[in-house]
Amino acid sequence: MILDGIEIAKKIGDLIEKKVADLKNFGVPSLTCVVSSDDKSTRVYLNSIKKNCDKFGINYAEISVNGENIFSEIERLNADRSVHGIMIMHPVPKGIDEFKVLSMIHPEKDVEGRTPENLGMLLMGKPYFTPCTAQAVIEMLKYYEIPLFGKEVTIVGRSTTVGKPLSLLLLNEDATVTVCHSKTRDLIDKVKHADLTIAAVGKPKMFDASWFKDDAIVIDVGINVVDGKIVGDVDFDSVSKKLSVSKVPGGVGNVTSVILMRNVVNAAEMVWKR
Repeated sequence: MILDGIEIAKKIGDLIEKKVADLKNFGVPSLTCVVSSDDKSTRVYLNSIKKNCDKFGINYAEISVNGENIFSEIERLNADRSVHGIMIMHPVPKGIDEFKVLSMIHPEKDVEGRTPENLGMLLMGKPYFTPCTAQAVIEMLKYYEIPLFGKEVTIVGRSTTVGKPLSLLLLNEDATVTVCHSKTRDLIDKVKHADLTIAAVGKPKMFDASWFKDDAIVIDVGINVVDGKIVGDVDFDSVSKKLSVSKVPGGVGNVTSVILMRNVVNAAEMVWKR
């Protein structure tokens, strides 16, 4: 089975459109991106976010910062009731502590689920928002009705946007989770033992079919550019001949994009219905 994120994104998108229509008497949801670098990759990402906002009727804004004024701008955005979601584009200005920046964002406006407060609340099972990519993996597994109860899951990657938060989300679904990383010994044995593997290391086509047992399911979170083409961490041609695997592109990334939009709408709803 090929796990297709496009159809999942379409289903979530339909629900977003319905909610925006239902809330139109309250106002228009809004997202503000805080930008300190305008390099090519950042601009491509921002254009993609704006395109999605336009699609779902969400107001999109950008503000440019340089140095210490990032803190005053975040304070202003936190206080502005017309701003429902705040995104901090990476990297933050040179010499600025990113942890301090993220700590300043009000957790109800942290639509990426990146603040220390939301990540801590995830540990307790009660975040306002969870990191979008980690949540996208859960959405994909539920859409395809892949059981997690008692399953052995191996995550390869320990970032605060995917590996670590995803491990908590999977534990909440009663999976047994192993988190691996660059220092893990006998990595192939950990993967070979898993019923489900999440590949999130950022190394193109690192995992071929020989890494997995015969009935395993593989979710590819990697996004890498090779010879001008986007590829995942999994060698799709090899693995898809034997196992159920998600596509790249057209997989988790598509779901991640609409979850961000859903979070913005939900953040607006929290303000309007308070």
